Amino acid sequence: MDSIRVCIVEDDDRDARLLREALDRFTAEQGTAFDIAVFHDGADIVERYPADTDIVFLDIEMGGLDGLSTARTIRAHDGDVLIFFVTNMIQFALEGYTVNASAYIVKPLRYPLFRTHMQRAIQTLEQRRERFVTLRSGREHVFVNSNKIMYVETSQKRSLVHTDTNSIFCNEALQAIEKKLDPAQFFRVHASFLVNLAYVDTVMPKDVVVRGTAIPISKHRKHFFMKVLADYKGRFL
Repeated sequence: MDSIRVCIVEDDDRDARLLREALDRFTAEQGTAFDIAVFHDGADIVERYPADTDIVFLDIEMGGLDGLSTARTIRAHDGDVLIFFVTNMIQFALEGYTVNASAYIVKPLRYPLFRTHMQRAIQTLEQRRERFVTLRSGREHVFVNSNKIMYVETSQKRSLVHTDTNSIFCNEALQAIEKKLDPAQFFRVHASFLVNLAYVDTVMPKDVVVRGTAIPISKHRKHFFMKVLADYKGRFL
């Protein structure tokens, strides 16, 4: 994915440096690129908040505008940005729910836990990205964000595309649709079903549960499916 825009809001230069070093290490390991801006107090980022920010790391204990107040101001006009509180004051964790904080990173920063938080954050950002595919529905061409497709099934010589909001009848074979989708994210669990790995909840002996819907899985595909699913989910654990 494109560079992830990160803001570090920290009034301690050493702690800000440690966060940057952790992000650099993550880049070296995972190949993820970051565009990083550093602010030394809450008032500074509120006044000069960068457009299209993806992640904000916020120290809670800052002079002037504290982290929680800063988060409330940011959240008032950016409902999507991921907010991570960096603090040794974990007693404020419950207040973080009021601004939909993604997590608390406790000082001193420990890289293995930081890496886990970042992997989950990137999964969230990837799922938000709009990757449009074109599907033929009757005489129309419909543009669908593939990240919103939960699964696709064969239906009366056509295909039925189930998204997280609706279902679309498509005048294309399942195989044709499969070629348009990311093979790292979609898997053919059955001759008649293609599932989005991001939406898989549970794997049963004979079924895959996708957002509450049981979908049959072919016996000869299950072993490879379990490996692919483990690899996919493992990227974010």
